[in-house]
Amino acid sequence: MGENELYQIAFHFREAIVAAKTNGEFNFRDRMHRFPGGCCDDTCDLLGFYLWEKYRIHTSQRNGYYEAEMTNHAWLITDDRIIIDITGDQFYGAWKSVYVGQEVGTYKKLSRIITQDNFDIRKQSRLWDDYNIILKYLKKV
Repeated sequence: MGENELYQIAFHFREAIVAAKTNGEFNFRDRMHRFPGGCCDDTCDLLGFYLWEKYRIHTSQRNGYYEAEMTNHAWLITDDRIIIDITGDQFYGAWKSVYVGQEVGTYKKLSRIITQDNFDIRKQSRLWDDYNIILKYLKKV
């Protein structure tokens, strides 16, 4: 699958999260209630699961340290080394709300990068509940 198709999928997934958040679907104790701030790892797990379940696209989660904001950030990377990030706008500067593409710009500035498998969201009720809320809104997008 090409970058344009991946972008459309990621864009619609993010729109579904924003719509669910706007309608108060996420519990106020849930990280997704603050989307995109502070929930990049949960978002990666949710989107990574969706990409695999619906499209059989395997992704891994990358985590790196963003020196400018003294915090960590998480994003997805496909087996073809395409980045998928739908939470970049929690930071200031050149970050986009949805980025699908090569490892350039802001991603090259991250340090202490590790790659790990995505979490199986079926093993945690909070993430599974969030996923099902998002699916409801994906059908409306």
